[in-house]
Amino acid sequence: MFRTKVTVWDLVSMAAVLLVAALIWVPFLHRDVAAVLVVTTDVGSTEYSLSEDRAITVTSRGHTLHIQIGDGAVFVTESDCPDGDCKARGAIRYAGESILCAPAGVTLTVKGGETDVDFVAG
Repeated sequence: MFRTKVTVWDLVSMAAVLLVAALIWVPFLHRDVAAVLVVTTDVGSTEYSLSEDRAITVTSRGHTLHIQIGDGAVFVTESDCPDGDCKARGAIRYAGESILCAPAGVTLTVKGGETDVDFVAG
């Protein structure tokens, strides 16, 4: 037959289980917020958070790039450089990924946050 009375030890056991669950969960709350570092040869570098959606226009070496930050990723929406490789690269979101526009001298690099890479050799 089952007992229906809750004892002090039952409450202590439940509290211990909840405490262990909370201790396991807390480190996941303190993840780094990723940022994108925009480096230009003309102006220097500026850092933007990937957690805030925004549109950026960068002009360097006579070329203009329209950059979009949204949903934790960054990508070049429009560029007047001759080859357009920076547009073709697509969105980047993980630490270490980058987009380079050589004619404009602009580099977009994701810093911090989550990464899929365990090890880089070379």
